[in-house]
Amino acid sequence: MNMRMFSTITVAGCVRIGAAFPVRRTLYFSPASMLILRANEETTLQTRCFATAGSKETVGGNDDMHRKHYSISGVGRRSKVTCKTDTNHTLEADVPKKMGGGDEAPQPVEHLLTALLGCTQATAVYVGRMMQPRLIIDKIDFKMEAYRDERGALSLPITELPPIPARLERVTGSVVVHFKQGTEVSEEQLRILGRQTEARCPVANMMHASGCVMDIQWKNGANLKK
Repeated sequence: MNMRMFSTITVAGCVRIGAAFPVRRTLYFSPASMLILRANEETTLQTRCFATAGSKETVGGNDDMHRKHYSISGVGRRSKVTCKTDTNHTLEADVPKKMGGGDEAPQPVEHLLTALLGCTQATAVYVGRMMQPRLIIDKIDFKMEAYRDERGALSLPITELPPIPARLERVTGSVVVHFKQGTEVSEEQLRILGRQTEARCPVANMMHASGCVMDIQWKNGANLKK
């Protein structure tokens, strides 16, 4: 992977590992940090991330041939929303009754974590197949937990921006990879699999870029059986 040092790239083009770049992004800062910014103010700050040289985020290209498009429509009633994708799937989201919802479907953040797992699964299988030698994945066991500060969504008065971000603050957990029987996988190969998967998974990339701390441990399932 070619690294382009100290280029200004959009936040969508980076994750918080690898080389250092100035990144244009909109952030909320705690007043205690003495770095208070308006929600719509663009700034350049130093963050640890990397981008693939040649990506639109890195070089400002506009080649639609490489864009993967998604489309979804939805109807919301009270706290519940029912969505239809252009791939003919239906998704629903709701919130618990204690939050004023009907608890008729998973919470939106639970969908986000599900998307993280699904994206990680598909990306890891691809990365493993592209490695030399190939790493064929039989299955992956996931265990994830996450938290956010509710004040980011609930703080009052409602006419003022919250003093802290509403996003997830941290995701912790484990990714236990079970490889095809007879496959010998070194610690270095597992490290590459994990790092490349987190970099290439669009959901993980976006969560990294938001400032969410991703503390996820990759493990070889074969070692856990010994």
